Amino acid sequence: MKDNQQKLFSEFTPATNEQWAEQIKKDLKGADYKTELSWQTLEGITPLPFYSRKDLKGIPAEPIPNTSRVWQRCEPVFETDPAAINTSIQRAIKGGCNSIQIKCEITSGDQILGGNMTGAQIHSQKDFDRLFESVDLKCCSPVFDSETASPALLAMLLNHTDTLKSASFLFDPFTYHAKHGRKPLPDEKLPALISQMQGRLNIRCLAADGLFYHRAGCTIVQEIAIVLAIASEYLMSVDETTRPGTAKSFIAKLSAGPLYFPEIAKFRAIRRLWGNLLQAYGVDKEIPLYIHAETTPQNKTATDSHNNMLRATTEAMSAVLGGVDSLTITPFDAGYQKPNDFSLRIARNVHHVIRDEAHLNKVADPAAGSYYIEQLTDQIAKESWDFFRLIENQGGFVKALENRVLQSEINKSKKRKLDAYSTRKRVLTGTNSYPNPDEELPNSLKRPVVTDSLIYTKSKYSPDPESLILSLKKHLRNGGTVGDIAESILEPQKVLYTTLEEFNAGELFDLLRSKTNHITKKLGRKPRASLIPVGDVKWRKLRATFAQNLLGCAGFDIENHAGFEMINEAVNEINPDRSDIFVLCGSDKEYEKFVHPFCEAYLKKGILLLAGNPGDREKAYRDSGIDEFIMTGMNVPEFLGRLQNKLTEEAL
Repeated sequence: MKDNQQKLFSEFTPATNEQWAEQIKKDLKGADYKTELSWQTLEGITPLPFYSRKDLKGIPAEPIPNTSRVWQRCEPVFETDPAAINTSIQRAIKGGCNSIQIKCEITSGDQILGGNMTGAQIHSQKDFDRLFESVDLKCCSPVFDSETASPALLAMLLNHTDTLKSASFLFDPFTYHAKHGRKPLPDEKLPALISQMQGRLNIRCLAADGLFYHRAGCTIVQEIAIVLAIASEYLMSVDETTRPGTAKSFIAKLSAGPLYFPEIAKFRAIRRLWGNLLQAYGVDKEIPLYIHAETTPQNKTATDSHNNMLRATTEAMSAVLGGVDSLTITPFDAGYQKPNDFSLRIARNVHHVIRDEAHLNKVADPAAGSYYIEQLTDQIAKESWDFFRLIENQGGFVKALENRVLQSEINKSKKRKLDAYSTRKRVLTGTNSYPNPDEELPNSLKRPVVTDSLIYTKSKYSPDPESLILSLKKHLRNGGTVGDIAESILEPQKVLYTTLEEFNAGELFDLLRSKTNHITKKLGRKPRASLIPVGDVKWRKLRATFAQNLLGCAGFDIENHAGFEMINEAVNEINPDRSDIFVLCGSDKEYEKFVHPFCEAYLKKGILLLAGNPGDREKAYRDSGIDEFIMTGMNVPEFLGRLQNKLTEEAL
């Protein structure tokens, strides 16, 4: 490498970090570049503005182990009927996917009411066989997002075929605890089940659902640490001789989030830490970590939803560049409706574009050697390991949940993220910034979830604790159902714990648009905001643009004007009976002479707003008649919600 540098760059004198820092300081007129240019990510990391070879000292020089060049192109299935699912699988394979993801979960019942099945309705071996009728499982790898139904579906898969390429079951009993507030099984039964779910060639059954914690608001650092802590729980629950098999059966289910470079570093960092964890348990650190990633639903919006395609594309690229083994790209409309053929095809084609056109499958660990990404990888790895140790010091993942330590830390991160989206420090294009007020919302803001009752037969199931999967295979092969065996694989315990709640970043804004639609029906027209730009040309344009962008987030009809020199010009031109909201847009310096005539003209005509921070003039402006102020850093959903409440009162 040194010879190459001499050949290519011998005519240039290398610049030191100090020289770069001095030049930046000069350009910033003496300001500290680390303060002025550092990027606050909300993810527990703060990248610097530039890096050099010097920053790589002390960072492991070897490539990240087992980064994959070829990933499983996984398509999620949204049908619930077995025959319809089969059609979806055939279409996905024909479209170039080599993996499919099927969601199927069960809930337990009581003595009066039976349990339920959510998602794919796979009640029997017959249903399962119908899913894969005419499907060559040597060419297509199923991923079952099946939570506590996984033991039953594993038994069905083993009944269905003994030749398959690979299969994954996203079975995570520890996250069930965090999601539902109860342990899924008595403590004494779980280790035996974990032992029996592993040890099959090409079938991975022990997962850590990092995506759930991401959706609940955790940071990149916390997501890695939690996945490692769950892996530690698996390894701790089995004996030493079984641990290599446990490691080979493990799946890290991770989010592919919106922060492009930090996400690449996340996938690389967890592989590095995986080896450390295995070493700590006396297991061969060369056993590869299998990573299944999914594009995050957290930033997918119902408003301007075609932007979700762009978001998913950058997320998919970060996952592939980070070296994931399997990737699910969720269709852009999956949050609010059952995806149609168009959205499924576009999501599928993202795989093909980044593989066959961008050729991201041609280089092993393409991020290696990048000063920025290598430094990010190292920083994320160190901070993730520190958070992992915090969890372990609580007594492990389960104890950290029971002590509410994880809930507390994740909820703090969640609040920071919600605040950032609500104040528009973190942008959702088309939703909290640059909205299209004329857009028609979809009929529903959330996709309906299909749930049906479990089916029971008269056939009695007798579980064999020593050979649970074998006894499940036998019962299901002989015509039994998931309902018959549900109590043997899911016994939610009575002790309740604090749960983690998932959130969607754009939901507050989507709900604002929905509420505006309801107000529109009451008024017989859309609420209208009239912007009144006066005075200094620069400031009136800036603040009118700001007001239009902010008020557009609620879907109001906005009437903008070229601008006026004085308020009386606006009064003569603008019909006050056409609007519900009036916004004064100008400079702070001139507001003192504009506020009084503005309020005199429009006080009884609607809600009066002033664009800008009033500072110590707030009381005087309110006394004149200003109702609200709009400014950078305000909580936009709260403000727009107050406006809508006032408009609703007027409509009654």
